[in-house]
Amino acid sequence: MKAKILYLYYDFLNLYGDNGNVRILEKRLKDQGFEVEIVRKTVTDDDITFEGFDLIYCGSGTESRRAAATAHLKRFEKGFAEAVSSGTPILFTGNSWGMLGKSITTLTGEKIEGLGIFDFELREEIKKRFTGDAVETADGFDRSFIGFINNCDVIEGFDGYAFKITKTIGQIQGSSDGVRKENLYGISLIGPVLVKNPFFADHIVKLITERRNTEFKAVYYKYEERGYEMTLRALT
Repeated sequence: MKAKILYLYYDFLNLYGDNGNVRILEKRLKDQGFEVEIVRKTVTDDDITFEGFDLIYCGSGTESRRAAATAHLKRFEKGFAEAVSSGTPILFTGNSWGMLGKSITTLTGEKIEGLGIFDFELREEIKKRFTGDAVETADGFDRSFIGFINNCDVIEGFDGYAFKITKTIGQIQGSSDGVRKENLYGISLIGPVLVKNPFFADHIVKLITERRNTEFKAVYYKYEERGYEMTLRALT
């Protein structure tokens, strides 16, 4: 049995080692008995289809690279929207979930159309970056998310956030983060989020196994769990 992962902008939006999220999902899916195929697409590809994938992933990058990726992915927005509505598990980490709104106004003042999955407009703040450690919660999860945020995104007039920021160390704006729709998740935490939050990796894998009508096998990853507990204690 094969599981297919679509890894968007693998070479373009991998600023903080985000490929670790794909690697950990590959490992966990293999532990579930799947053979895993990873299909990588980037800005030089003239065609991207979303059908037949068990997971779609996109990581974070510089603001200029995010702008280029947004303009490129916009060409395939219909297929992407269909993947969202069909319940395909999708994960956008770091600043990449900003691509999912109505538009991005860049540091140079250029306005780029987003994918329009969510009703927000994003403006890049030219004078300040928002950085620091964060602890977040979300409906449907009984454990807190932990990680680091680094972006210059200002989102105004939007009340559809999926995550609540409960603790910060550093300069992070607001008390809300990220988005969710169907099985799509967007969260600002950067780097290997699924390594830092093993329960979230379990959740993504469970979504995949459920959609494939296979039984999820509980596997305990002790080093990830210990790392999570130690970091959570340090932050709280």
